[in-house]
Amino acid sequence: MKQITTSGFGRVALAIGLCVSSAGFGLVGCQNTVAGLKEDTDKNAPVIENAAEKAVDATKRAAQTADEKLKSTTANAGDAANLTPKVKSAIVANSKLNDPKNLINVDTKDGVVFLKGHVASNDEKKLAGDIAAKTVQNAGSKDTVMNQLTVTSH
Repeated sequence: MKQITTSGFGRVALAIGLCVSSAGFGLVGCQNTVAGLKEDTDKNAPVIENAAEKAVDATKRAAQTADEKLKSTTANAGDAANLTPKVKSAIVANSKLNDPKNLINVDTKDGVVFLKGHVASNDEKKLAGDIAAKTVQNAGSKDTVMNQLTVTSH
């Protein structure tokens, strides 16, 4: 029998053929992967877009809420900074209340003007509350007055 041998050139050609075939199958696999990826992306894009829109809306709402709280806090701080000295001045300006027997502290917090301390009579307590309420009203504020003064007779 005659033995069939392949020449060196034949072996190289065979090896190249096998590589090209393998590469071809690889490319087909890559094309399927790319096509599948594109299909998945097309399917998922609306879902992702919807989620992104919801996140944007939630962020806008959170920012708006924070802005409103900041404005409210700033307004309250402004009222406190303006009302407290106005009310103190108005009370001290009254000769009946400007007495060493009386101790009237004024503090403004969270929309409320607090009168604390003590006065010599119920009439002075009422007068201090009325002066504070009128001062708040004249300042154009919507704050309320909490008269926590106690009556101490000396």
